[in-house]
Amino acid sequence: MKSNETPLPKVDLFYGTDPLCSFCWVFEPTIRKFRYQYAKYIADDTTIMGGMIEKWDTYGGEEVDKTSQALGIATQWHEIGDYTRMVIDGRIWLDEPVRSSYPSSQIYGIMHRDYPEKANLFLRKVRETVMLWNQDVSKREVLEAILNEIGLDAKKIWEDAHSFEGRMLMNGDLSLAQTLTISSFPTIIMVNEKNQGIKVVGAQTYDALVEALQQILPEGTTLVPNPVPSLDVVMKEQPLMLSKEMEVLYDLSESEVNKFVDLTLGKENYQKGELFGQPYYQKV
Repeated sequence: MKSNETPLPKVDLFYGTDPLCSFCWVFEPTIRKFRYQYAKYIADDTTIMGGMIEKWDTYGGEEVDKTSQALGIATQWHEIGDYTRMVIDGRIWLDEPVRSSYPSSQIYGIMHRDYPEKANLFLRKVRETVMLWNQDVSKREVLEAILNEIGLDAKKIWEDAHSFEGRMLMNGDLSLAQTLTISSFPTIIMVNEKNQGIKVVGAQTYDALVEALQQILPEGTTLVPNPVPSLDVVMKEQPLMLSKEMEVLYDLSESEVNKFVDLTLGKENYQKGELFGQPYYQKV
């Protein structure tokens, strides 16, 4: 017996980002919620590494005063984190500026190809490592520590990422970003089945993403969101979460988060910490 159900219309989603993009860090809870709730309308979901900093020494031009530039980035990062409550320390730029976003981006390319189920966790941990814990994520030992933490062969992945093939994967991302005219991060592009596209630039709101999806789907499509998975499921995928992320995911007020975590995880199953006055929760 044939089903009379009409297939859902779908889009291809392209997410232009970079491991060192502070606004992408701020955007994390928004894009995560959108992916949870509207995955059934997404045929292919592609994350594109944009190559924001190839070499710190030439970033912004060789004549730039690097001390002033580093101070400017450090200040901007901390202010963005403070304003949005997606904590960013920023002192890494004063202590030892990150040399490049390419090593972590090339590893992400290998991860996406060979270990797709852990690729987003790797990217998340890279962001945590530099944004929260002030470690230089261009260094081999730092990136290998992240890979070891998520149970992978760090030496092999590093070598694969820095082989000719790894560089070609990165070049493919850069070429795709250029084709899609992605010039700043974050950028979301949705392309429908008629090859029509819509672009959302910057760390926009959740409602802006939903509106863009509605616009690019056939007229008359009624969007029906899926529920966000329970917190224990989310934290299996991502063991550390800031209070702000839970507020966005579950439509909570700041004052409701602590009780919500207690009820959904149980006090014995998480540790609570604080950075710059903002709570974070880590599953144990």
